[in-house]
Amino acid sequence: MNGFDLKNGYNWSDRFCIGLPEVDQQHHQITTLVSQLAQLASTDAPNPRLLEVVRELLETTSTHFAYEEALMQQYQLTPDFTSAHQNAHASLIEQIRIVVNMLETAIVPSAKTVAKLLPFLHKWLIFHVVGTDMRMSRMIGALQRGMGPEDAAREGVAQQTDSLVVLLDALNDLYDDLSARSAELQEAHHQLSLSEARYALAQRAARIGSWDYDLQSATLSWSKQVETLFGGLPTAEAPGYDAYLRHVHPDDLAYVERAVHTTLQDLRPYDIEHRIIRLDGVVRWIAATGDFVCATDGSAQRLVGVIRDITDSKEAQHRLEEINQQLTLALGSLERHATDLTRLNTLNEGLQSSLTVHDAYEVLERTLAQLQLGSGGSLAVASDQGRTMRTVASWGDGAGMLNCFNTHDCWAMRRGQRHALQHPDTGPLCKHFSSPPSSAILCQPLQVLGETLGLLTIKAPAVINDTDWARINHLASMVSESLKLALSNIRLREALHEQAIRDPLTHLLNRRYLDETLPRELHRASREHRKLSVVILDLDHFKHVNDTWGHEAGDVVLAHVAKLVSIHLRASDLACRFGGEEFVVVMLGADLTEAKERMEHIATQVRESHPKMHDQDLPAVSFSAGIAEAFVHGDTADKLLRAADHALYDAKGAGRNRIFTAPLPI
Repeated sequence: MNGFDLKNGYNWSDRFCIGLPEVDQQHHQITTLVSQLAQLASTDAPNPRLLEVVRELLETTSTHFAYEEALMQQYQLTPDFTSAHQNAHASLIEQIRIVVNMLETAIVPSAKTVAKLLPFLHKWLIFHVVGTDMRMSRMIGALQRGMGPEDAAREGVAQQTDSLVVLLDALNDLYDDLSARSAELQEAHHQLSLSEARYALAQRAARIGSWDYDLQSATLSWSKQVETLFGGLPTAEAPGYDAYLRHVHPDDLAYVERAVHTTLQDLRPYDIEHRIIRLDGVVRWIAATGDFVCATDGSAQRLVGVIRDITDSKEAQHRLEEINQQLTLALGSLERHATDLTRLNTLNEGLQSSLTVHDAYEVLERTLAQLQLGSGGSLAVASDQGRTMRTVASWGDGAGMLNCFNTHDCWAMRRGQRHALQHPDTGPLCKHFSSPPSSAILCQPLQVLGETLGLLTIKAPAVINDTDWARINHLASMVSESLKLALSNIRLREALHEQAIRDPLTHLLNRRYLDETLPRELHRASREHRKLSVVILDLDHFKHVNDTWGHEAGDVVLAHVAKLVSIHLRASDLACRFGGEEFVVVMLGADLTEAKERMEHIATQVRESHPKMHDQDLPAVSFSAGIAEAFVHGDTADKLLRAADHALYDAKGAGRNRIFTAPLPI
């Protein structure tokens, strides 16, 4: 299927095997039938033979799609993917049915018309097999290996880079095919015009349906063939100008009389097309042409010409215009689809490159504004353990969502699936809008493994057709899949980062974070000429707590003290667990006096509070601390920590439960 030739058909390649034997066999059967149809079209096969193969293709394709949909149902693939897959199936089935209907009603050979449609069918199969079916195969394979549904969905998306390259190449080829077909159509239209002109000249030479208007007597006569075109004349009616006008269609009568008057007045050739009504009531199109016969002195004597029936030509022209319009619409749709894919790829790249959720929000706003996904939309993310939603990003005109709302205010969040209303009065409205929406609205929940990540809401223009609404639904599914994967990855990365820099018991920053951050803060303080103090505090008699109450009580005491320290520090200060029962506090913008005052306040809070273990009060504890100021006791992290540690040692030696500042260097 990697190459197309009208005479030899399609060549199947193992590159397009998706790994499901039954599906691959059915793909091969379909391409065999398409290849057979291509060969018939190249040899101008009669319509009945073409119709037989197209009907077999319709039956085989329907069976294949039913099998794939049963597979998706069996493995319970994600609803959005299954819905998009089924829509793609329905689209191709509808296209094949159109070809069947055309062949059933065609009155002229249609092999060339079928041949022009085959490249589109070829590229569609490539897109569907390499893109959608390959993704389905990866998801099913992941499920068979024991992965969960969401992991399987990620597996299907994560491996699609090569598929996207092939798909984009296929779309580019299809665009070239349609462009070439449009050029061929224009050339065919030009050749048809030339042929019609030659045909008209031949008819005039043969004097078929001829007529003769005598300028002197103002009488019109015509041949028997003209009477045949009219389907005969009433018994009492004789040939003449009035009889001719009585056969002209009422809507064209004024046009014919005006053309005749202009010809006789200006003495120029007569050439018009109009409708007539035959004696049996049938409406036909005719073309009437004529020119003047002059005397030897150059004066006009008679106007002579011919009439020919052009009904078939008009109908063919009408069908040609319809086909041209359909091709134009198809080309526009494919161009828009290619643009959508390019921008979705840009969105995926941007989301995967985002290091924080704020990066992802910015990428989403910028890309979806270019994608023209409805008239606007918004993204809300879950907070308060999924009980509330907070709007964090908007594009276009926005979706009119509240800044903060309850999760249950949205029907999509309640049901766990998309809630789409093409008309506001066709279903229940969500309550998370600042005012009731007056146009189509779509809410797409972002949920992974039962966890609520957010809500994507898209507002459509006030007037929207079914095609544009289907596009919004399809793109919403693709955007939500990319967004779920990106947000999950960012959350995982942030969680891993937190685990790397946080102490699991006290939830304070750990020593590794201190080692990385303190030198940087010292450098910043030096550059900005700001104060900075470092405090090392150590719990008094902590070994006695462990020995008396046990290690669980020791953990409770450490967590209790860490919480009090965090609560009473400023937001800009850093609290770290240094090791064991030792803590380090970095106080930005504070000198020795300010740091000591703050630590004495914290020491009082610690002494006056009692840790609780299993609803039992433990004895209050105290701590000793040593404080050193940057650029007074040292300009490096090691020097500062050493000075603070010496002050702590002095506080311990003085009886504990004391806060000492490091002595000024001599």
